Amino acid sequence: MDASPMRTIRTPVDRRAVRTRAVESLITSRAAMRVVTISLVILVSTCLGLGTMILAAAPHQHPAPLTPPLSPVVSRVEGLSNFHRLGLLMESSAMGRTDVWGNSPDAPALLPADGSYLEGLSGPMTLTGADLYRFNCQPCHRADGNGVPPEVNAITGPVQATSATMIVNRMKERGRPISASFARELAAGSKKDLLDRLKNGGQKMPPFAYLSDREITALVSYLNVLAGVPGHVKPQTVREPVTRVGELIVKSTCHICHDATGSWPDPGELLQGFVPPIGGFTTEKSMPELISKVRHGAPVVMGVLNMRYRGRMPVFNYLSDSEVASAYLYLMMYPAQRPGRIRRPQN
Repeated sequence: MDASPMRTIRTPVDRRAVRTRAVESLITSRAAMRVVTISLVILVSTCLGLGTMILAAAPHQHPAPLTPPLSPVVSRVEGLSNFHRLGLLMESSAMGRTDVWGNSPDAPALLPADGSYLEGLSGPMTLTGADLYRFNCQPCHRADGNGVPPEVNAITGPVQATSATMIVNRMKERGRPISASFARELAAGSKKDLLDRLKNGGQKMPPFAYLSDREITALVSYLNVLAGVPGHVKPQTVREPVTRVGELIVKSTCHICHDATGSWPDPGELLQGFVPPIGGFTTEKSMPELISKVRHGAPVVMGVLNMRYRGRMPVFNYLSDSEVASAYLYLMMYPAQRPGRIRRPQN
């Protein structure tokens, strides 16, 4: 009998395959989706922090610039909603209303079938001017730019007024021809007014001062296409960090109706018309639940009898799963506030 010690034979292990099977096992369970989401956020946060540390530790290294460069630093959402600022109610305004509603309160929730939406969060997103329009303008001005007069005016007219060619043609049709130089002067003034409105807002329109110059350039380029301005056919794009995409959606779409901070309303307050704050989205909903709520609608429990209602929130089905997920990730990394639940004394 051989008394020599036995040698252990090590079989190569495909660690990537093991991790893949583990993730797939988690995703197949609806209850584990929140775990996957939080793990992703921790991973992204760690990677971002590690990247910052590496750059700070190597100040003499100059990495190759991105083309085009990423947008400015992301900031938190803050302040009152546009409705709250103007003293309006959801039922009495056309702002933020897509006129698309969710299913009946008895219908099953349409949660994402798998975790494929997480793939869109793996790196910077390339947005077109049309994407920027969807996030910033479409909730009020609609997809065609015609708005909902008289409350929300069409956006196409002011954009057409920035075109000297269209001004010349329009004045000629009215029997009042003008020179090309005068038309250019009028168009320049109209363009300044348009950019001022984007930056500072208007009587009911909120300001979009957080948009960068490159984002405004891409957006205006699409507005020219939407308004039929001649000579504008090539779309312009901008590369955005995932959290920047989420920031644009939250500030331009969610912030119309939802205050940034506050306490999450109880069922009785929801029935009275209280609107949940943005700061509670990530504490009251998982990422798949928020995606389902925004894109397909979800029932709301309201009133002292805790009955299920369809709710007042319209459906934003023009946003993708990954885009809504980017808003969730943005709020986890840049929280407005983590509101506590309201505790009422019992009579």
